[in-house]
Amino acid sequence: MNVIEASDLCKNYGNDVGIKGINLEIKKGEVFGFIGPNGAGKSTFIRTLLGFLIPSDGSAKILGQSILDHPEDIRKKIGYLPSEVNYYDGMSSRELLEYHSGFYENVDTQKINDLGTLFELDLDRKIEELSFGNKKKCAIIQSLLHEPELLILDEPTSGLDPLMQNRFFELLEEENKKGTSIFFS
Repeated sequence: MNVIEASDLCKNYGNDVGIKGINLEIKKGEVFGFIGPNGAGKSTFIRTLLGFLIPSDGSAKILGQSILDHPEDIRKKIGYLPSEVNYYDGMSSRELLEYHSGFYENVDTQKINDLGTLFELDLDRKIEELSFGNKKKCAIIQSLLHEPELLILDEPTSGLDPLMQNRFFELLEEENKKGTSIFFS
């Protein structure tokens, strides 16, 4: 089974082309790196896949479902890490992650503590006090909490120091061994 399929997928902004004619198949269990220079359309492709942008032409499926049909059902099975993270400042990381876990069934909230420890994130510190790298750590934890079938990661290591990058890649390897498919730019 393919976890991601795109057929001639396009996204235009008036006369400007965001993405043009992307054809792609990613099989269940694969780790797929999506590379290209800045401005090539990687984030536009990801946001179109996730239903944040409506395609101008072509089609795409995630986990066998069209991205245009019931995107909320698809999103429940996906962990998404955007390249830029913006949160409500007044919350702590713990409050945010506990709130987020409420959108999914059967989330083991102990995982918040376990991943917080792994990434050396002070879960009780207010988000407004966090550095860019610590906000990224919070977003990584958020993307993994509900044990998604597919992780979609947009520039996941930006803001992480080399030690945290290594921990992140080790964690991705563990998740992949458990059957999680991984797509990252």
